[in-house]
Amino acid sequence: MTGFGFAKGKELAVEHVQVVALYEPDSGNIRHIHTVSTIRGAKRVTPDEAVAEAKKSAARYHKNVGAFSVALSEDAAHSRTPHRIDVRTKAFVPVSRDK
Repeated sequence: MTGFGFAKGKELAVEHVQVVALYEPDSGNIRHIHTVSTIRGAKRVTPDEAVAEAKKSAARYHKNVGAFSVALSEDAAHSRTPHRIDVRTKAFVPVSRDK
């Protein structure tokens, strides 16, 4: 669980994270990441709702959202550090920034 910075005893805690990656199906390069964090006690967003919101958000920046594939994760680290998608397994694969 991740906490937010509030006064002691009044912290909000993230109970669930849904990461939606929209990626190029041929290369696995992620083109858009959308993260939904659910606070303890709140109603969780369904995966379908998260994907729909991700596509809506991505459409503001990408004209070809319909061509992207979707990968889902419940690991918040997948949205905080560089990854790509293994096109065979749809697994998130860390990408090194070292060159």
